[in-house]
Amino acid sequence: MAINIYEPMRFSSQGIDDLATQISLTVTNGKISVDTVEPKKEIIFAANNLAEVEGKGIKWSDGRRSKSLIYKNGNLKSDLTINLSEDKEFQINDTSVLSFTELGNTVTKSNLKQLGTLKTLRVSGNAELGDFVFFNSDLNRVGINTESPKTALTVKDNNIEFGIGSWQNKVASLGTFTNDAVEIIADSVARITINTNGEIKIHGKLIVEDLITEKTPWMLFKETKDTTNYGKGIIWSPLSGISKQLCLQAGPDRIHSTEHLDLAKDKFFSIENIPVLGLTKLGQTVTESSLTKIGVLRELQVAGNAAIAKTLSTTELDVGRMNISHNLIKVNDQFTLVRNENTDFTIGQNIVIGNPSNTSRAVTVYGNFAIGVTNPDPNISLTVNGPVSLDNKKFMVGSGIPRDGQFNKGDIVWNNDPKATDYIGWVCVTPGTPGGWLPFGAIARQ
Repeated sequence: MAINIYEPMRFSSQGIDDLATQISLTVTNGKISVDTVEPKKEIIFAANNLAEVEGKGIKWSDGRRSKSLIYKNGNLKSDLTINLSEDKEFQINDTSVLSFTELGNTVTKSNLKQLGTLKTLRVSGNAELGDFVFFNSDLNRVGINTESPKTALTVKDNNIEFGIGSWQNKVASLGTFTNDAVEIIADSVARITINTNGEIKIHGKLIVEDLITEKTPWMLFKETKDTTNYGKGIIWSPLSGISKQLCLQAGPDRIHSTEHLDLAKDKFFSIENIPVLGLTKLGQTVTESSLTKIGVLRELQVAGNAAIAKTLSTTELDVGRMNISHNLIKVNDQFTLVRNENTDFTIGQNIVIGNPSNTSRAVTVYGNFAIGVTNPDPNISLTVNGPVSLDNKKFMVGSGIPRDGQFNKGDIVWNNDPKATDYIGWVCVTPGTPGGWLPFGAIARQ
């Protein structure tokens, strides 16, 4: 249905009187299309007041249905779609508010719930995206799942807040703002864990080009229920060959190095901050050694007895209660050798070799050694006439289990008369007096 108006017409309260306008209006599928508008005169609804023109306007009818453009409540109201040409636009107060491709600059508010693909987006105030992304324009911060971001970007998940930002000048910050640990993940596996107590765990190998510690002057190797600290330390691994180590070793506990320790010439080794060995001298606290050769001494001072290997020039030499003559040394009561105020050898009621306060010193005997035997077998290095104790375990010879005496678990009595179907000996399995014993080493009959 189309209505074309080409002659001047005038609308009064009674109808069309005169319209000095050439207009082509087309109504198609309920839409009004304005092809050309060349107004020559106004369309006037003459009346005494606006109330008399209420509901007046243009109406199109085919006898059964009608479409209209009328004045109602101070506005133009139409049940038709207004279809402008592509190059036309809606205006308010001579200012464009809507064209075919854009909204006017004066349109600053809307209730849009969906947008197409934006080329750019600029927000001057707070913003929300999908009820989970929040932009705080006052603090210049973004929060995901939180409306109160604590850093430039804060993400809240599982009630844990993780942030990325900067808390101080020239320093970037990232981590949690709740009492939770941080895991750094690679290939879906936690590689680094930072616990809330400040502990950092490396799940894998740590390769450091340069390591500097500021707050603590040490590196901490911590034992666990499955591992010890032995074998831990600093290891230098070359591309090929044997690694160099400075590690903790056991038996006894000690720091072991596979390489020389080379100090500067003005430095020294010390114990408890006391020098014990320098480039040219031993420390004053070093009073014992196993030196077998020394250079030419400028002076020698001996606080105790002394022995000289070469033959004396005189027949006899009396030193205190000791007499030295040729190859004979005579003493009264007791003879003692003392080195650096430590007794190493004593002949008195008993003969004592070594010092009970320094049991780590070695005592070496060359040749066959016999205890309680006048003529030992020359083919036997050690001959003992009686029971012996090795590492706090007794070894005896007898014809059976002991009937008295104190014994510990592991003590052994060797059978002094072994026979076929007999046993090599008996071993203590329960400590006591004499304790519990069982035979061992069954001798088979031929």
